[in-house]
Amino acid sequence: MVEKPRDVRAAVMVEPWHIEVQSFAYPSIDKHSAIIKVEMCGICGTDKHIFKGEVKSLRGKPVFPIINGHEIIGTIVEIGERAAENMEYSGKRLEVGDRVAVAVEVNCGRCWYCVHQYDNITCENQILAYGVRPPITEPPYPPLRGGWAEYMYIFPGSILHKIPEDLPTEVAVFTEEMAVAYSALARAAQPYPGIHEGFGPGDAVVIIGCGPLGLLHGIMARIMGADTIICIDLADNRLKLAETLFADHVINATRTTREERITMVKELTDNVGADLVIEAAGDPETFIDALEMVRKSGTVIEVGNWVETEKTVPLNVQKHICSKNIHVYSVFHCGYRWDRVIKILRRYRKQYPFEKMITHQLSFNELLKHMNTIATDPTSHIKAVVVPHKY
Repeated sequence: MVEKPRDVRAAVMVEPWHIEVQSFAYPSIDKHSAIIKVEMCGICGTDKHIFKGEVKSLRGKPVFPIINGHEIIGTIVEIGERAAENMEYSGKRLEVGDRVAVAVEVNCGRCWYCVHQYDNITCENQILAYGVRPPITEPPYPPLRGGWAEYMYIFPGSILHKIPEDLPTEVAVFTEEMAVAYSALARAAQPYPGIHEGFGPGDAVVIIGCGPLGLLHGIMARIMGADTIICIDLADNRLKLAETLFADHVINATRTTREERITMVKELTDNVGADLVIEAAGDPETFIDALEMVRKSGTVIEVGNWVETEKTVPLNVQKHICSKNIHVYSVFHCGYRWDRVIKILRRYRKQYPFEKMITHQLSFNELLKHMNTIATDPTSHIKAVVVPHKY
């Protein structure tokens, strides 16, 4: 019998630049829902943009107040009978005590995109995205909807992925982000091998932005057979970790001009440019850099710009895209195949020590103390996570 707490603490973002710890009633469940004890939850770039007030609305609804956190690993403490039978992606029966990763979206299952099995993000009637939307004040379900909480209410229709016992939480917490990298590289993988277009083994790759998302794309590219990998970032600590994990060459953007970086990439890629460039920095200006660095008939993945910040850049469509005959893929979601991602994390965790990316494990009080720095100074950390039961 699980002992239920009377109240549940959560870090609530009530407005830009303002987080406070609030208490909520421990929720009840029905046969279609569940409750998890949150073990660890990553802080994503999206959380930082929301914190800084750069996100004005989400799917037409207000942003605040919100319990952030969508990179969630938790342990089931209660689960309804139907949820136990139906919530696990691969059909496994779920039990109290199982550790799970929580898929971000809960979708309608009825719109054109859901019926035709497009990616989760395309649902036109999305019920919620954990840790993202809607505000916690919107009925009818309990407000514990994000991973920056001690316990979470798992909605009917949610998808959970069971975590193997031998996969540490410090590695499993990268499931959602690694799923983004898996989806991105899968989209770019050689659709036209006969004419040497699309990403494949032996290709040269540039990664712009070496936060956790960029680092995971680098690891995934290496696993999929990339040859030369060049990393570009503002922070030496991130570039050093990239070298430790997979990078052949690193370029610090604070000590080079844009023109110098483009020239360096070409010199390292037979003077033609990279086969694949991944923009993971989240700045629209670096998307233009990616278009300049890729070779003719090469591939660009834009994965960094996840939120609408209203920043725009001039784009010469003929020069940057048409004249180079390139493929451009946007990636806005982590896809469904978390089961495969969990297998990849498990198989490669000794070759790639994912947990080394975690530089900060924060209690709620530490989150309140450090969030301003985490949101504004990318050199201050690599990956920060929230540990709700750390006191």
